[in-house]
Amino acid sequence: MFGAGNLHHTAEESGRRTLPPIKSASDKNFLESLGEYIKREKERLMCPDEGPDEQRYIIYSSAFDKVIEYATAYKTILTAIKKEYDEFICAIKKSERDAKLAHGKLKAMVTQPTSLMYCQRRAVQLQERIAIIQRDTAELQVELNRLQESRRDKRPSLHQKTSDSKTLRPVGQIPGLTFDESMNPVALAKHLEYLERKRANLQIKRKSQYVSVSVKADLDNTMRSTLDQRDELAVENERLQLRYKQMKFLNDSLMTWEKTGKEVTLLEFLTSTLDNIFDLKMSDTDFPGISAVVFEEDDPSKVNESELLVDYIERFIDLFEGGEYEAAAFHAAKSPHGVLRNMETMERFKAVTVYQGQGELPPLLLFFQALMISVHAGKQLPGETLSVEGVRCAMQHNYVELVTHWVTQKRLTYSEALGDVICEHGDRKPRMADTCLALAHIVYKACGMLRKAALSMCKRGMTSSTMEFIYQSKGFTADDCLFVLKGCPSLALLQALTQEYQGQPAVLSLGFACHALLNSDLEDLALQMVEKTHSSGQGTLEKVILDDTGCSAENWGEIAGRCGQKNKPLLAQEILSILLSQSGAMRLSPGIESSRLMQHVFM
Repeated sequence: MFGAGNLHHTAEESGRRTLPPIKSASDKNFLESLGEYIKREKERLMCPDEGPDEQRYIIYSSAFDKVIEYATAYKTILTAIKKEYDEFICAIKKSERDAKLAHGKLKAMVTQPTSLMYCQRRAVQLQERIAIIQRDTAELQVELNRLQESRRDKRPSLHQKTSDSKTLRPVGQIPGLTFDESMNPVALAKHLEYLERKRANLQIKRKSQYVSVSVKADLDNTMRSTLDQRDELAVENERLQLRYKQMKFLNDSLMTWEKTGKEVTLLEFLTSTLDNIFDLKMSDTDFPGISAVVFEEDDPSKVNESELLVDYIERFIDLFEGGEYEAAAFHAAKSPHGVLRNMETMERFKAVTVYQGQGELPPLLLFFQALMISVHAGKQLPGETLSVEGVRCAMQHNYVELVTHWVTQKRLTYSEALGDVICEHGDRKPRMADTCLALAHIVYKACGMLRKAALSMCKRGMTSSTMEFIYQSKGFTADDCLFVLKGCPSLALLQALTQEYQGQPAVLSLGFACHALLNSDLEDLALQMVEKTHSSGQGTLEKVILDDTGCSAENWGEIAGRCGQKNKPLLAQEILSILLSQSGAMRLSPGIESSRLMQHVFM
C-alpha cells in the first residue's frame, strides 16, 4: 500500500525519485485527492502511527479500490494484487484467532487442577453444613416432643374449659342485634333471655325428637325387611285372589249347568269351562271394597306435607331472627309451593334496619336477589306487586345492573306500573335515563302498553325507530300518537307523524294534529309546523288543507285564528283564502270573533 506521503517526495527529501514524473494534471489531482482522503480518514478514526491496526487497513483498502476504479487500463492487474493482499491478511487473522483459542485452552487446562481442588473443598464444607443442620433438626424434634408432652399434662379438663369459656367476652357484633342494641344492657338482657329459651327448646327437642344415628340405621333395616315381607305377601295375596276368582267362576258355571237341565255331559261342560278359567286374570275392580288409599296411608315413604311446610317456616324464622338474612332470603326463595315468596315475607325483610357496611346489600334487596335467582325464565314469576317492589328497591340503592338482568332474563312479571317505576328512576338520574328507557320499552311492549313503549323510544331520540314501531304495531290509534307527541314534543316527530311512511299513509293529518295541540301548551309547535309546511313550497299548504280529511274547515279556521293571535297574519290570511276558495266553503258569521279575526289578518 502507499500513502499520501509517498506520492510527492522531492529530491531533497529522499535523494532520489521513487516515482516517475506525473505529467497529466488529472492524475496529479487524483493522487492529491487520494492522499487527502487517506490523511483525513486516519485523523477521523484516530489510527495509531505504528503497529498493526484494523482501521488503517480498511482505509488503505478503500483507497486501493479507488485507484483500481481510476486506472482502468491496469484494473485486472491491480485487482489480482489486491486479492492476494486480502487473502494474506485473512490468513494472518485466522492464525491469530487460532492462537488465541489455543492459548485459552491451554490456560483452562492449567487451571483445571486448581478448580478441582476448590470443588472438593466446597463439597467438604457443604457436607459439614448438612451434618450441622441434621443435628439441629434432631434437637428441635426432641424439644418439640417435650413441649407436646408437657402441654398434654397441663391441658385442662372439659369442665374447667367450659367454666373458663363462660368468662370470655364476645368479640364483634352479636348476630341478630344492631350495634346500638349491642351496647344497651336492657336489649342484651332480653336477647340473653331469648337465647336461653332457644337453648332450652333445643335441649328438649334433643331429648324428645332426636335419637342417635345407630337407632336410625336399625329402623331403616327393619323398615327394609318389612317392605320386602309386604311385597312377598302382596304377591301371595294376588295369587290367592286369582285362585278365589277361578273357583268362584267354576262354582257359578256348575250351578248354571244344573239349572239348564244338564243338556250336555259334565265332561264336555267342564272342558269348555276350564279353558275359560285359565284365561282369567286379576283386575283392580275385582275387589272394590279394598281401596288403595288404605295402603298409601300406611306407606312409610309418604310424609305429611304440612309438617314439612311447618318445619320449613320454622327454619326460616330461626335464620331470620338469628340475623342470617342472606341465608333466610335464599331459604324463603326456595320455599315449596312458594309459601314464603309473598308480600308478608317482603314486609318482614323491609322492616329490618341494620347497619350496612360498604358493599353490603340491605336485607330487602337480598330477598329480591334470591327470589330472582331461584326463578326460571318465564316460569313461576313473582307477582306484579313483588316485581314492582323489587325493582323499586334495586333502583333506590342504584343497582340498575340487577334490574337490567331481571328484565332481560324475564325474571319479572311485566306490568305498566313496573315500567313507570323504571321511567321515574330515569327521570331522577339523567345519566341512567337511556338504560332505564330501554328497559321500560321492553316492559311496556311485553304488557301491551304500546303508546308508552313508543314514547320510551321517542325519548331516546329514536324517531325513525318509533315510526317503524308505530306502523308495525296493530291497534295503534290516533290518540296513542297524540299521547306520544305530547309526551315528547318535537318538530321532527310531528313532521314524521303527518307525512307518508314508506308508501303508507300518514298516521295523523296535519290539521288534526295541530288542532289537538292548540288546546295544550304545544300550540307554538303546531303553528311552527304549519308555517314550515307553508314555506316548503308554493301550493304545499293548499294541497295539505284540501286533502286533509281528518280536520274540518271549522278546525282549520280555528288554526287560522290562532295564527292571527300569535302575530302571524300572512299565514292566517293564506289559510283563510284557501278555505274560502273551496266550493261550499264556510263563511264566518259577522260576529265579534269574526271581526277580531279579520282585524288580526288584515292589520
